[in-house]
Amino acid sequence: MSDHPAGARLRWLPSPIVILVVALGGVMFALTVTKGVQDPDYFWHLTTGKLIAQTGQVPSTDPFSFTWLGKPWTPHEWLSELLIFRLVDGLGRIGALLVFGLFPPAIFGVLAAAFARQGARVLAIGLPFALGAFTLIPYVTLRPQAISWLLLAGLLWVLLEANADRPRRFLLLIPLFLVWANLHGLYVVGLGVAFVYVLFTLLGRTAMSSARGWAIGGMAAAIGASMLTPAGPIGILYPLRYVQLGDWGLANIQEWQSPNFHEPAHLAFLALIVAVGLNAGRRTPGWLVALSWIGIGMGLAALRNVPVAVVLCIPTLVLGLESRLQARAAGHPRRPMAPSRSLGRRVLELITALAIAIGSVAVLVPRDMNAAIDTDLAERFPIAGVDRLLALQPDANVFAEYGWGGYVIARMHDAGGHVFVDGRNDMYSQQVLEDYTAIRAADPGWQGLAERYGVEAILLPPETTLTRGPAEAAGWCEAYRDKTQVLYLRTCPPQ
Repeated sequence: MSDHPAGARLRWLPSPIVILVVALGGVMFALTVTKGVQDPDYFWHLTTGKLIAQTGQVPSTDPFSFTWLGKPWTPHEWLSELLIFRLVDGLGRIGALLVFGLFPPAIFGVLAAAFARQGARVLAIGLPFALGAFTLIPYVTLRPQAISWLLLAGLLWVLLEANADRPRRFLLLIPLFLVWANLHGLYVVGLGVAFVYVLFTLLGRTAMSSARGWAIGGMAAAIGASMLTPAGPIGILYPLRYVQLGDWGLANIQEWQSPNFHEPAHLAFLALIVAVGLNAGRRTPGWLVALSWIGIGMGLAALRNVPVAVVLCIPTLVLGLESRLQARAAGHPRRPMAPSRSLGRRVLELITALAIAIGSVAVLVPRDMNAAIDTDLAERFPIAGVDRLLALQPDANVFAEYGWGGYVIARMHDAGGHVFVDGRNDMYSQQVLEDYTAIRAADPGWQGLAERYGVEAILLPPETTLTRGPAEAAGWCEAYRDKTQVLYLRTCPPQ
């Protein structure tokens, strides 16, 4: 124990790195919760989790659409979907949102703990964290991917800690990938990260190089653990469908498109790329530098990969900045601060961090979260149209807007309703997706396609081509219309 009372009290206060994570984590938590239910796929995730809970089985064929009904489907995020359902069922959607609001702070908490053990100082951690958080903000919401981002951060921690003195630590990859493979398909990215590390190990460029046998064995065992899913060994190939996403997905789904740096929302990612380029891998292990550029390449290929790029780029930014700060400190030695002054500064930092965290929640999070979510959902989803459908034809085959498919599933599945397509674009064939586009755009022959598929209801925004005359001209009966949605039925309901 320190002889100085101030020094003893200083030990009981959180470290500057913990204080940084508290402030940043509070802001990220508030922003995530404030955004509410932003992901349209949330609804079919929730319904899938409910189906698994009710049946005790993970489905292997599609139960939700009428275009793919009974055909193969691999729910590669079934455990996340079950978790979402259990949270919503037990805590309500606000409770589930609060839990998922903890994932972004946890990502930075895990990375901060890893860098603290590497001896990085708070400034070297804080600046890359601020840039990473700003880049991550547009993507945080209640979605299974958030769990993968956290597990990716945990994987980096394991790899940073791996060394030949304690090679058995590398076997932590086995339980990590056993759980990850059942939570979300991004585990294949994690396997790629581990492969890059093992490759550099074989080249003699990591702390595990003199124990490369453990690294190879751990990697092989992690791959084996990834096959222990309801889909069996063949399931490890399913996430690779995302690597070869069809032309329809690339053309029509924004998160699969490349960033447009003319849009302000994508400028933070551009700043991240510039920062990594300026860092130039300074005093950073080669495997981390390689991963940062792989992450950037993934983010440039598809917006949905930007959070992966954030997690992979932060380590090289932190270690590079720490190296520069060390060089600067060596050239300009500073006198140590008195314990009493250090104590006062630490207390002030803690108070400031708590004020930022609590203030962010108080200012950003609406007092009536349920009302705020309901208002947002009413503006973005066809609530009234589905209400009308449930009253008139609850078991209808519904041709709904692509982004509304999950919502229609959540509302109508129990009543026997099915959708044409929904957010599971990796499951549907390209032909089904192209036919969806043709019908929506009222292309020549669209009526024949609708009849062949057995479409019984159409639910689209009023500005789409089909809802501006062609549907009525083809004899479809308008059953509901407002500024958000238009509902057509094959046959007019009785008055």
